Amino acid sequence: MVYDESAVLDIIEQASKSVVNISTVNLVHNVFYQAVPVSGMGSGTIIDKKGLILTNNHVVGGAQKIDVTLWNNQVLEGVIVGSCVIHYIAVIEVQDGEELEAAEPGDSDKLRVGQQVYAIGNPFGLVGGPSVTRGIVSAINRTIESEQGLIENLV
Repeated sequence: MVYDESAVLDIIEQASKSVVNISTVNLVHNVFYQAVPVSGMGSGTIIDKKGLILTNNHVVGGAQKIDVTLWNNQVLEGVIVGSCVIHYIAVIEVQDGEELEAAEPGDSDKLRVGQQVYAIGNPFGLVGGPSVTRGIVSAINRTIESEQGLIENLV
């Protein structure tokens, strides 16, 4: 099998424009019942060019303020439009006058055990943009039990 690294790098470069950094502020109460702001950060992926972003539930859960930083360092305000604790995901929406770079969805039904996969994220908003890591599909259609119940058909 011939491996064309330049093709993979081109795909990663294009997909990186759909990766965002998410910073949040939550208000928690200290032992004196005073509201104290707590900052958090995470990563997300633009899934719709009009402003929908998929992220993990813990990134935005309970947030009073959400800022989304795009690949070009533009910062937009986000709002939670949906979340699912069982599947551990959330969707936030940003408003922008221009179309955003949405990720092209793949087909998880075509994944095979042993296949190489890449993860792109920007959880810390560091200079230089998103980070990339490579892994291998170790199993498909697994079911696990979590505190929230059964999670079926995991890849």
